[in-house]
Amino acid sequence: MRSPSLSQPSNVLCPFPIWIRWSSITTLVASVGLLGVSLFAYNYFAFFAVSLVPSLLVALCFAVFLNFSSLWHLRREHRRTDRAFRDTDSEFSSIFQNVLDGILIVDNEADCLDANPAAAAILRLPINKLIGQNVGHFLVDRDTFAQRWNSFLQNKSERGRAQLVAGDGTTLFVDFTAAANYLPGRHVLILCDVTERTRAESSLRKSEERFQLMANNIQEIFWMMHADTQELTYVNPAYTAITGHPVESLHRNPSAYQDLIHPEDRIRVLSKLQDLAHSGALDEEFRFVRADGEVRWAWAKGVPVPTDGETRWLVGTAQDITLRKQADMKIIEQLDAVEVARAEAEALRKSTLALSQNLAMDSVLDTLLQCISELVPFDWATVLFVEDGFELMVAREAPRIDPKRIGLTFKAAESLFLQRVLFEKRALLLSDVASETEWRDAPPLDEIQSWLGIPLVAANRVLGILSLGSKAPNIFTAEHLRLAKSLAVPAAVAIQNARTHQRAEIYAAELETRLEEMRGMQRALEQTARKTV
Repeated sequence: MRSPSLSQPSNVLCPFPIWIRWSSITTLVASVGLLGVSLFAYNYFAFFAVSLVPSLLVALCFAVFLNFSSLWHLRREHRRTDRAFRDTDSEFSSIFQNVLDGILIVDNEADCLDANPAAAAILRLPINKLIGQNVGHFLVDRDTFAQRWNSFLQNKSERGRAQLVAGDGTTLFVDFTAAANYLPGRHVLILCDVTERTRAESSLRKSEERFQLMANNIQEIFWMMHADTQELTYVNPAYTAITGHPVESLHRNPSAYQDLIHPEDRIRVLSKLQDLAHSGALDEEFRFVRADGEVRWAWAKGVPVPTDGETRWLVGTAQDITLRKQADMKIIEQLDAVEVARAEAEALRKSTLALSQNLAMDSVLDTLLQCISELVPFDWATVLFVEDGFELMVAREAPRIDPKRIGLTFKAAESLFLQRVLFEKRALLLSDVASETEWRDAPPLDEIQSWLGIPLVAANRVLGILSLGSKAPNIFTAEHLRLAKSLAVPAAVAIQNARTHQRAEIYAAELETRLEEMRGMQRALEQTARKTV
C-alpha cells in the first residue's frame, strides 16, 4: 500500500509567457474590432467589407498560432509538473522507507493504515501484520488510551514518552510525536525507540537515589573538590552535623572549610591536600573548630580521580574521631598512671627495704630523707621526734646547712599546724603559707612558702613528724602528699624498730656492766674467803 503524501509538493509551475498573454489580449481586441467593422461595412458599405476579409484571415491565423503555442506550452508544463510530483513522491517515499524513526499512518479509530520498516522493527511485527492493528493494543496502559486518543484528536498534536509492549512481548519505551489530520481522517505517529536510554536513565536515577540515600544518612562527610583550586563542589549533609556550619556556606565560599582547620594543623593539612594529585592518597588526622567554638578531631582520607588522563577532581571522606582520640588519650593517661604507680610501688619497695636493712637510727633517718627526695621535690626536709609528748626535737635535716639545728627542741604549741599534725594524726598540705594567718615563720619552718607535714605513726602512737618545705608557693600537690604518706608508714616502723634496737643495745650494755660488776664482786669474795682460810 502506498503511503499518502504527508504534505503538498512545492509549486514547480513556470509562469505563463507574457508575450502569449499580451498577444492573446491584442488578438481578441483586434478580432472584436474587425468583427464590428465588418458588420458595419456589410450593412452600409458592402465594397469595403470585401477588403476586410484578408485582415480577418490574418487575425484568424494568428489566433490559431496562439492556440497551438498555448497547447504546446501547457503540455510542456504538464510534463514538468508530473516530473516534479514523481520526484517529490520518490523523495518522501525514500524518507518514509529509510528514516530511523518509526512512522505510522492511522485513521480516526487509531487503526494502522501504513507503516515504515523502522516502525515494524520497533514494534517487532512485519508490516503486513502491523497494518490494521490498533495502536492502543501496543500500550501497557490500555485503559486510558481511548481518553488520550480523543484528547489528541481535539488538540491536533501531542508529544511524550510511552511504554509499549512489542509484538514479541518485549517491553520498550518510545518518545512519540503525533500530528492529527495532516489529511482529513489521516494522522501520523512518529516513534523513536529510547528503551536503552530510558533504562540507562533509570539505572542512573536509581544509582543517584542510592548514592543520595547513602550520602544523606552516613555519619561521615563525603566531599568532592576541584584539584587545581581546592574548592569544594559537593559535601553531604553530614558536614553540618559534624562542623555545625550549613552546607550553603560552602556554596557562597567553596574554600570556607579551610578556616575550620585548627591553626596549628592548617598548614600541614592544606599542603598534604595540594600534593594529593601527585601523592595519590590523603590520610591525615587533625583538629578542627566547630561553629560553637569546640575543638574536635577529624580523620580525612582522599584520592585523586583521573578524567581523560588528567586529574581534575579530588574525592574523599572525613569523620569525627574525637571520641576515639579521647579514648586513646585516656588509655595513654592510664598507661602513664600505671607506669607511675609501678615506679611508685618500686620506689616504695626499695625505700621500705632500705629502711629495714639497718637498725641504726642515723642510717634510718638518712635513708628516709634520701627516699623522700626521690618521690617529692623539696628545698628543706626535717624529721622531728616527739619528746615528752608536747615537745619536738630536730632529729635530722636535709640539706644540712646548720649542724647546730640538729637536736633543737621546741614546744609543739609554738606552731598551730605542727600541733594539728601531732594531735590529729593527720597530714597537712599548705600550698601557700602566706595565705595562712596563723603560720609562724620560725625555725625549723623558716623561709618556707609551701609546706607538707606528715605524722610518723607506729602502733597508733605518733613518733614524729616529717616536715617538707619549698621556697616557692604552690609546689606541693595532693599527689605529693599521698606519696609522702605512703613512705611515712614504713619509715615510722623503721624508726620504731631503730628505737627498740637502741633500747636493746642500752639494756644489753647495762646488763653487761652489771654482770661484770657481779663477776668482780664474786672474785673479791673468793679472795676474801681464801684469806680467811
